[in-house]
Amino acid sequence: MRTEAMLWVCLFSYVTITIFCTAYGEPTPSVARTEYLRRLNEATLRTIESPDGDVVHCVDRAKQPAFDHPLLSDHVLQESPTSIPEGLEDLNAKYLSMLENSNSTARPSTIFGTQLWHSQGRCPEDTAPIRRPSDSDLLDRQHQTRSYRRLNYTASSKRNLSRKLMGNFAMPVHEYADGQIDHTSIYGTYAIFNAWNPKVQDPEEMSIAQLWLISGSFYGPYLDTVEAGWTVEPDAYKDYNTRFFIYWTNDNYKTSGCRDLHCPGFVHVSRDMLLGGTISPLSKYGGQQFEMQPVAVWKDNVTGNWWLRVGSTNIGYWPARLFKNGLQNKASIAQWGGEITNMFAKGRHTSTQMGSGHFSTEGGGNAAYVRSLQYVDSTYSFVSVPKNFRFAASNPTCYSITPYSTTYSGTSFFFGGPGYNPQCH
Repeated sequence: MRTEAMLWVCLFSYVTITIFCTAYGEPTPSVARTEYLRRLNEATLRTIESPDGDVVHCVDRAKQPAFDHPLLSDHVLQESPTSIPEGLEDLNAKYLSMLENSNSTARPSTIFGTQLWHSQGRCPEDTAPIRRPSDSDLLDRQHQTRSYRRLNYTASSKRNLSRKLMGNFAMPVHEYADGQIDHTSIYGTYAIFNAWNPKVQDPEEMSIAQLWLISGSFYGPYLDTVEAGWTVEPDAYKDYNTRFFIYWTNDNYKTSGCRDLHCPGFVHVSRDMLLGGTISPLSKYGGQQFEMQPVAVWKDNVTGNWWLRVGSTNIGYWPARLFKNGLQNKASIAQWGGEITNMFAKGRHTSTQMGSGHFSTEGGGNAAYVRSLQYVDSTYSFVSVPKNFRFAASNPTCYSITPYSTTYSGTSFFFGGPGYNPQCH
């Protein structure tokens, strides 16, 4: 039984408000938030205010959130990968060559070299930029894990789209248009997305384009994932901007993991890349297409950590010891594509858009795409995803997927759609 006079003996986790107490009772959310902000400010060497309203804390890398995870208390910061799969540098060189040599009307532009906050300055050496999270980031971890819950590939095309309830919370239905390979041994993946700003109907919904590396079972708490891409997620970021994000879980989105750096786990080593930062400029329907620089995730075969790179910049890594359902060794599934959540807020299917908000059949210049798909095989080399990869749209009258391949793009596909329409109920 809780009393006001009860003494708390608690360990405050650095970037999440999760608080572990050895006595009965829990501190109030306001106490937890105050403690979080105090610790964030103590570790901050510089603060930068971004034009989009974000406040960026340049945090001493040695005091970053990751090291508050109980599994990482003795972890030694890895400043750079100790191994890189064969072919990654060649892929990046090919990408840059394509941008330089294609005619200006045909080639996409690369947009990720600068994020909006860079216009106001950069973080010092040996620091990591951390976006000051909103109150909801700090006070609603349950909502975060619930929002990102992933269903398995087969079920995604067959599941009941009725509104789901758990306790007092409306559970969003997740819908996908994505591709997948299943393999006994996957050690990384590589993809290039063009970036859009899809309309999101309900603030609690989201629209995402991303890659996944997965190991374990979709049934029960036995699934590991690492994820990266772009998202429009009003409830999380308090705006409708398109933002770069990451995510991880080691228990099928039950209680572990989070997006960006809102809980301990991911080790951030780049001073230039803000996880959760706004992407700009963006592709226009029927106009100029803007791509993120290539996103690559791979397993360091010396340390076992999963590294994230955007373009030629190593952003950081998920330590292998975070995982327990196979990803500590390898992945068995790689996926890429689009995802939305549907709250049925108006008693019908949401009008939240996926990708550009147009169907995949509209093709180049009009639909979102992910291209140049690669994965790391058992020889520790990046190889092209076979053209006969599996693909599906869970609700194809609302969102669709169309594979394509060209000499410069390799294995690729268009995806997306408008959501609610006369055929999508």
